[in-house]
Amino acid sequence: MHETIHSFWHMCDPKLPLNVVMSGISYCDKNYRIERHGENLFSFEYIIDGSGVLEINSQTLYPQKNDVYMLTRNSDHVYYSSEEHPWTKIWVVFYGDLAEYLFKRYLPADTYIVKDCNIFSYMNEILNLSSAGHKSYPDLVDEVSVLLLKIVLRLKNHLEHKVLSPAEQIKLCLDVNIENRMDINDVCVQLGYSKNYIIKLFRETYGITPYAYFRKRKIELAQQYLLNTHLTVNEISSKLNFADQHYFASSFKAIVGVSPSEYRKTAKSR
Repeated sequence: MHETIHSFWHMCDPKLPLNVVMSGISYCDKNYRIERHGENLFSFEYIIDGSGVLEINSQTLYPQKNDVYMLTRNSDHVYYSSEEHPWTKIWVVFYGDLAEYLFKRYLPADTYIVKDCNIFSYMNEILNLSSAGHKSYPDLVDEVSVLLLKIVLRLKNHLEHKVLSPAEQIKLCLDVNIENRMDINDVCVQLGYSKNYIIKLFRETYGITPYAYFRKRKIELAQQYLLNTHLTVNEISSKLNFADQHYFASSFKAIVGVSPSEYRKTAKSR
């Protein structure tokens, strides 16, 4: 067996909303076995290949290729590879208030595995960021925090997969493109509905126009970035694909009541 491990234990800062403890990739063998009891840690582990067993909080699960298993704070767990076809897996270990929020807000309690959910690109990006020696630890945490949010939303949507109504299809289309630049014509192209139909149906179902909903969701995500990352206001504006920083600031103030800078300053002074 061999592993590539990037450790950040010595850099963890309890003042940060999230700390990245370790990340890595493991090429397991039949002797691979990890056991923990009640540690203050979370992790995502994506199975690239192979199979094995996870025993966690009285559940016995069998993660295999393309599955994600999750280890949660204060859990009792042991996991190990099969002898015939051991795991190759990519993983990240983290903790903090933001981790607690993401799990409680978006993922069902006592859920420790999501079957057939490919998050390799996100996990590989975390691994690449971890190996970039030029990054400061706060910058690493900021970028990994964004990727963890994307992973959680992907897991949530995968778990909730169902036949969606037209209104739900419109809402999902807006939600998954929240960081992109998108208008109603793009939604028409993606879903094959007319503009008038989309606006009327969405307003009847959710009490708000698609445009107003999309802008509101962008500002909600901007609030999370302002609270939980070191990204500048201009960087957040660019990440969320606003036309420019001035439009971002005016949109933010129209919804939140204060400018992005004032919001961050007030939140940190509490």
